[in-house]
Amino acid sequence: MNAFTASKNGCFLAGWYTERTPRVNEKGEPLDEYGQLVSESGREQGYEYSGKWDFSTDKLELDPNGKYTSEENVMTLYAAWIPYFTYEFMAKNEETGEFETIGTESLINLELPAWNENTGKLEMKKFPTVDGKTFLAAYLDEEMTEELTESITGNVDYEKGIGVSGSVKIYTTWREGEWFRIYNAKQFYSNSRPGGCYELMADLDFSAQVWAPTLAKGKFTGIIEGNGHKISNISVIQADISQISGGVFGSLEGARISNVTFENITYTVQSGSRLAGASFGLLCGSANDTSVLENVSVIGGKLLIGDGCYPGDSYSFGLLCGSGGSMGVDLSGITCETQTAGSAKVAVETDAVSGRVTVTFLL
Repeated sequence: MNAFTASKNGCFLAGWYTERTPRVNEKGEPLDEYGQLVSESGREQGYEYSGKWDFSTDKLELDPNGKYTSEENVMTLYAAWIPYFTYEFMAKNEETGEFETIGTESLINLELPAWNENTGKLEMKKFPTVDGKTFLAAYLDEEMTEELTESITGNVDYEKGIGVSGSVKIYTTWREGEWFRIYNAKQFYSNSRPGGCYELMADLDFSAQVWAPTLAKGKFTGIIEGNGHKISNISVIQADISQISGGVFGSLEGARISNVTFENITYTVQSGSRLAGASFGLLCGSANDTSVLENVSVIGGKLLIGDGCYPGDSYSFGLLCGSGGSMGVDLSGITCETQTAGSAKVAVETDAVSGRVTVTFLL
């Protein structure tokens, strides 16, 4: 039996058995290999098995005085094939409150989604995805009391060599947003996107990794849950005269940043925008009313204004945010300074309470 490996498309081997009988229900009606009535499925009748053979312990006993030919059958073993289980994935419709099917897979084993620490992404295995959401948990019951914590295989009766049920329903829950678990600065950069949601699993040091330019120039609408970690050594230079707002994040729009410390962060406005109404700050150029900073602190933050800023330019500065708001953050860890190659062309005054920065251009 070691000379070959038996296989059958769409099925897995439950074992080898010495006896088999046609499969029927309690009324004696023929059942197919899925346990469904043949009259309903149209498939051939299946089998139930007995006398499971264990190749490691069972032995074939022959009459020591007997004579046998190669053509003579001394034992028959039957392969019990069980069709792959159909896993049906269910998720609750938020409008109706009812569970709906979001996908199906035919498998032997169902593996749970797992976080990949190398990429920061959630590997879904054979689970379906839901746009704009991240998988949270899976359950075997609609009431969600039987949570799955490891891979499962559909119910098999190995004594009879049959699948007890060909279909398994999996009830799933989901979290709003596309989430990542971030362990280092390179992961954050690789997964940076305007609407991304990030759970920090370690401190992030950007001394050897550039900050994502799409975040420094664009609108951040996502979430950063810092878990008490810090983001350090970010340096961003603004040299785009067409930029309307900028900071570590260009602007915050409905974003939420919580439980994190920004340390040794520098934002340099090397060339001021030529667009009216532009604004710049260390963390962001602007933030709308729905954006939230919670338990956020800044240590060693610097807003630097360089030679590229000229008199008459109609843009504003703020220590934390270009609009001057503190958003509940202690501004004492942020300074605003000039950065010039020669004689100073700008002078700055800051209001430590409001965070507003007044810039005077020196001719």
